[in-house]
Amino acid sequence: MKILILCTGNSCRSQMAEGFLKSLHPDWEIYSAGTKPSEQVHPMAIRVMAEVGVDISQNIPKSVDLFLNKEFDYVITVCDGAKETCPMFIGKVKNRLHIGFEDPAEAKGTESEIMEVFRKVRNQIKDKFYEFNTSLSMKDEELKNIVKEKYSEIANQTKKENETSCCGATGCCGDVDYTIFSEKYDNLKGYNPDADLGLGCGLPTEFAQIKEGDTVIDLGSGAGNDCFVARALVGKSGKVIGIDFTDAMIEKARANTEKLGFNNVEFRFGDIEKMPVTANKADVIISNCVLNLVPNKLNVFKEIYRVLKPGGHMSVSDVVLKGQLPEKIKHAAEMYAGCVSGAIQFDEYLKLIKAAGLNNITVQKQKLVNIPDDILSNYLSESEIDNYKNSGVGIYSITVYAEKNIQSCCCDNC
Repeated sequence: MKILILCTGNSCRSQMAEGFLKSLHPDWEIYSAGTKPSEQVHPMAIRVMAEVGVDISQNIPKSVDLFLNKEFDYVITVCDGAKETCPMFIGKVKNRLHIGFEDPAEAKGTESEIMEVFRKVRNQIKDKFYEFNTSLSMKDEELKNIVKEKYSEIANQTKKENETSCCGATGCCGDVDYTIFSEKYDNLKGYNPDADLGLGCGLPTEFAQIKEGDTVIDLGSGAGNDCFVARALVGKSGKVIGIDFTDAMIEKARANTEKLGFNNVEFRFGDIEKMPVTANKADVIISNCVLNLVPNKLNVFKEIYRVLKPGGHMSVSDVVLKGQLPEKIKHAAEMYAGCVSGAIQFDEYLKLIKAAGLNNITVQKQKLVNIPDDILSNYLSESEIDNYKNSGVGIYSITVYAEKNIQSCCCDNC
């Protein structure tokens, strides 16, 4: 999430708002700026923020001009009052909000009286930005509910009905049957056609270095496809756990397990942002075209870190973007493969993995997803299609490996 908070001087209100949001989301890119930045953050703003445990003493007022080349999810203006002109950001913005507060720097009176004004404005900013944070969380839940509803529908369909899109957007492509995202499992040991709904975008088990006796966890396990392939690798002495938050998928996976007679494969209902698994449980964690559907991907990577054993690793396949897709391309991609909507930039994806504490990050495979011309031609002219193909911008399916350090290491040369 990228957020820019603006007020005229960038010395009080926008700095306090930035401080509160950063305390809630240290992983987000949050900035503040002004059209006429002051020389320093107001000392009283620093003092009243320190009273509630937020340090903004190292902040420096900045000009809004520094951010014109960035694209933001939200730009929020916090000015209020007749004596000031609220800044206008002319860069790329997905959402604009105004949450106005009086300028405490304009307060008159004794030092004690002015401090009380700063405290009042600080508390107002805290309340309003906590409300803003709550509203974002509610949007995340709405997105999850949409995904859950769609995957419940998919669970009752066959692979043939779903394979035109990695997200099961049946009917969007008419009679066109392109399996551009999905990979062929047929030759993999343990493959079970009843568990394959054609929803993947890679073969994480092929790269996951799974060994006999390992405990493997599959995030967004669906009908069990990758779990059953993993079971063939861990053998009878290993353990495979699938996690999914769709009841219909869990039921289908459990029915498949019963038919196969496996007693070391289980499926648990749960949100992969809060896995129903104890810490330090898994040798290997896999996932196949699922994380792109999760609003807060950092939370998932943090959970992966928590659940992996020291020295354990993950191998996940997913969909990412390289470069900014033009709006028409986005629309074409969405009609062709709905899962593109949650995809983020390739570099940002890798940064989130690192931010969660995982290391030795390696891209094991990447494949450009070519949207066929007869799909693109529904939205673009011939010249626009050529420009897109020559732009270097694209949708990629990737498989990424990362490790959790061995925590007991006690020296620099371990």
